[in-house]
Amino acid sequence: MDHINYCKQFLKAGGRILDIGAGRGKFLAGMAELGFEVYGVETNPEYIGGYVLGTRAEELPFEDASFDFVNCAEVSEHVDDPIKMLKEIFRVLKPGGRCYISFHNRWGVYDYHYHLYFINWLPRRLAEFFLKLLGKQKKDGGAGRQKLETMHYFTFCKIKNMLKSFGFIYKDIRIDKIKSRFRGFAEIFSIIYLLFLRPFYFNTFHVLLEKQ
Repeated sequence: MDHINYCKQFLKAGGRILDIGAGRGKFLAGMAELGFEVYGVETNPEYIGGYVLGTRAEELPFEDASFDFVNCAEVSEHVDDPIKMLKEIFRVLKPGGRCYISFHNRWGVYDYHYHLYFINWLPRRLAEFFLKLLGKQKKDGGAGRQKLETMHYFTFCKIKNMLKSFGFIYKDIRIDKIKSRFRGFAEIFSIIYLLFLRPFYFNTFHVLLEKQ
């Protein structure tokens, strides 16, 4: 199931959607074609226009409880303050509204920002040293934090504590995928995933939030 079809299952016809970090607006365009009311926010000036507003995720220009669904994919690592962003997401969601959100794994074996294996297993200063040697260092700029030592990476335990502090109900999306794909062997694969793959292999955590 692609991302648009995954998200639309949580929405009624005509539902109101916000995309944080809308980029070129591909997700919003797809949801608009399905008849949903769409809005986006983005900090990169190249992508602002139409239904994409130029603003930070920590300062959403919308009223309380105004959205049925928020999409926040590959954004949390780039913002200045993930806590404020989560607070804003909680504020603009309607009761019972949901949010798809991703977080980067501090110990993920592969980092797709830099297309390197094991860089996240190093202390950040040492990692930056190797990035400089390899000519892969990035600078923070208009598209948010891009430098490895300034981006926000998390353990899943840290994520759980953040989400609980706001009152979100949360679900690890990969657990549902394991249950649907492996069925009779789901319990075994879930244990392997929780003990080894989630903490030390996958580069991102994909979480579905619900506002109580």
